[in-house]
Amino acid sequence: MMPFVLAEFANLEQILPLYVVLVGNHAQKHLARPEGYPAHQIFLSRSGKGLFKIEGRQDLILTPGTLLILPADQPHEYYPIGSDETWDLGFVAFNGSAALPLLNQMDELIMMARLAPNFDDLWSQIESLWHLISLNGEQAYWESSKRIYSMLVSVLEGQSAVKKPTKNVYPSGQSNAALQTAVKLIHDHYNERLLLTNVARAAGYSVQHFHRLFVENFGMTPQQYILQLRMRRSVQLFEEQPGITVEKVAEMTGMETSYFIRMFKRTYGKTPKQYSK
Repeated sequence: MMPFVLAEFANLEQILPLYVVLVGNHAQKHLARPEGYPAHQIFLSRSGKGLFKIEGRQDLILTPGTLLILPADQPHEYYPIGSDETWDLGFVAFNGSAALPLLNQMDELIMMARLAPNFDDLWSQIESLWHLISLNGEQAYWESSKRIYSMLVSVLEGQSAVKKPTKNVYPSGQSNAALQTAVKLIHDHYNERLLLTNVARAAGYSVQHFHRLFVENFGMTPQQYILQLRMRRSVQLFEEQPGITVEKVAEMTGMETSYFIRMFKRTYGKTPKQYSK
């Protein structure tokens, strides 16, 4: 086990475009963060099993060999499930001016439990970061900045090996009409509280089969599709109606205001108020 190391940067966060905030691993217990964590996080599940509850998302289960990327300030909680084995969870938190552009490159990986084909390499990089920061002085932070960048690229590299080609058109075959029905329902009701069960039912599939089929054909989950649709519509509203309030845009896109602000900032790199100005 690596007791977590909290990096104290002596104002290096003003210089480094990417820096490590904390890193470590342990037998994970229940942890709730209703306000989120002020840095972006990568979690690696090495053994055991745990459940993540993320505001506005379906619950995620992390099993051995999986990873999760969680953006800053996203409310969440997580805890082990199953009584027969300890949940060994590794984590590294990072921030900096370069962090958000890198996360934008990973958009379809954010807040999704993913198998990591290069899991052992990623785990070794967490261990390397931990030893570097715990055993060295201020100079370690320069090197750790390079290494966290390398780790993020490694995450992308590993996922590219298993990523299926995305399609921006409706698929051919029997699922075509069903998926078109589902997508039409999403576009007609994106500003309401859309339940995946209702969308799947409209397509004539179980939730699990619909989710799998949607990802295979559109390269993203239904929830990600809905969020992208809402974000695009919010930008249109700000452009079409100068002076419209953030609260009104959130209401018109079917989102709770604080959640809308977080998702808008994660998507566009600035708050709705900053954008509207």
